[in-house]
Amino acid sequence: MASAEATKMSDQELALIVLQQGKAQQVLAKFLNLMLNYQYGLAIVVAPDLAKASSLLNEHRGKVRCVCVIQDTEITSQITLRALTEQGTVPLFLILPTKKLGLQRMTCSGLSGVSFCAWEQAFSHGSVSLQSSVAGILEESGVGNLFQHVDELPYSAVQQQVERRLRSINTLPTLPEIIMRIMRMVNDPKTTPEELDRVLCTDPAIVMKLLQVMRSPVFTGTAARTAKWSLKEIITRLGVKKVGAIAQQVKMINSLVKPQDSEFDLKRFWEHSVGTAIIADKLVTDGLVRLRKPLDFTDYWIGALLHDVGKLVVGFFFWDWMSRILAHRTAKGGSFRQAEIAMGDVAGHQRVGQLLLLNSDMGEAAVNAVGHHHELPEPDDLLRLLHVADNLAKAVGLGTLPGESAGFDEDAVRELGLNAESLQSLQEDLQRDMVQEIRTVVANCL
Repeated sequence: MASAEATKMSDQELALIVLQQGKAQQVLAKFLNLMLNYQYGLAIVVAPDLAKASSLLNEHRGKVRCVCVIQDTEITSQITLRALTEQGTVPLFLILPTKKLGLQRMTCSGLSGVSFCAWEQAFSHGSVSLQSSVAGILEESGVGNLFQHVDELPYSAVQQQVERRLRSINTLPTLPEIIMRIMRMVNDPKTTPEELDRVLCTDPAIVMKLLQVMRSPVFTGTAARTAKWSLKEIITRLGVKKVGAIAQQVKMINSLVKPQDSEFDLKRFWEHSVGTAIIADKLVTDGLVRLRKPLDFTDYWIGALLHDVGKLVVGFFFWDWMSRILAHRTAKGGSFRQAEIAMGDVAGHQRVGQLLLLNSDMGEAAVNAVGHHHELPEPDDLLRLLHVADNLAKAVGLGTLPGESAGFDEDAVRELGLNAESLQSLQEDLQRDMVQEIRTVVANCL
């Protein structure tokens, strides 16, 4: 086991963080972890002191792409500083309180590859911020951003570009194998109801939840008619793709467990995500939107269900940073996405979600939709559908945040054959007929 772990680590590009104990140091380290993981695909190794840092540099020689020292005291030895930079070949970032930087700069006089950032300016904007300091130096030294030119490349090239480095992201959840197996089955036109039934029945707890969920009127039109249907009958009547996608949903909701130190509102998140998926399905199946060509159910359901999954990842593993974004949004107004951009877009939820789907090989359409559901960079019916469904969910009180308002793109609305009047009518219908049912579906999933 240890040997396998060592082999895995030997293939990774690393960032070494020398981390002194203390609350401020921990906050700065989490921010660095977020940025180095999600922007540059670097795995993080942590040393509690300079002696251990020296040992780790020797152990991982040739793999460490940068060293970050977070402490409230200067490093007074040039020999130590040179060792931390691997004799000037590895960028060294010294992150200290402002009052300590003057003497530290003097000690580093004549050394190459050393950069500085004051604790007090770490989360500011512009060239003095920690994000700007680290990003510029890393890209100069050849550690490219994970998403460099990603929007200009074919999907297969994107997969190759990020596949190796995704292994270094130690906070990117891995979806259970059964989710991937179900996805492969629903994408195979030869899959029969009997085959899907056999796979699902290997997890009796999920089957019980799935039966409760699939009997909801939002999927069947009436609860009474399906009260005694078996799972196989539901698959036969509603189709392999729909039941398979809902099974993935149930399994996903129960596999992503919130850490104790996070205040992320998981129930509200899933109400928004499931609500967006159900609303998207209603828009398509009821013919309420104009589409240039038919959309695949799996693409728009998975895309809608996971469009905000990047928020969940950041909220789970980097709650300190998530709370900063939420505080900025509260103070300045605007949307969550606008707050992310204003805070430097360190790990935007669209990109983090895109990484998760790429890592899980969820398919080009869903990956593209999750990665661009706010910006709408190109004429694409799937993106427009997700955008409208997302904002309808917000409009009827199913946002990921309390009081989150809708922000419809006029071009997307028009291209789908909608207008202000039809959107208002849709909101009223959804509020009356579906909002409570969506909340019940989520309660049955959990």
